[in-house]
Amino acid sequence: MSDMGFSGPGEQVDMQMAASALLADNKDVRMMLRVLGKTLQDAFGDRVEVTHASGGLLHHSSEEIKNITVHLGPDEYQAQLDGRSVRCIVGRTSGGVRIRNEELPIEQWLGRLLTALQKEAVNNQSARAALEKVIIGGPI
Repeated sequence: MSDMGFSGPGEQVDMQMAASALLADNKDVRMMLRVLGKTLQDAFGDRVEVTHASGGLLHHSSEEIKNITVHLGPDEYQAQLDGRSVRCIVGRTSGGVRIRNEELPIEQWLGRLLTALQKEAVNNQSARAALEKVIIGGPI
């Protein structure tokens, strides 16, 4: 997807198209979410929470992702993995109180998350770098 790079600070990328392409390029949704979680955690620190599945008998955490939560402004983007299914929710808070939850298909959830990251990237170099890494790819 290298044709979706950013050439200037005001450039806009169609995030719904980017989300569809990202999902098409990463047919393994679990792997895509693991990479997304790591990339966003590196860029946003405690604004991103990644929960790993337990490793079994010895209780070592595994690489397997169980939940990703990204806090951007008043919105919270959450992807919960349960077996083969992925449940994606966008929650809105006001004054610290959750006022709305919207469950979305992963394509729409990812598109909204990327759009929020794009808005954040206007004034935040870490967000811009993370967005470019997610869209264009690169070493994690």
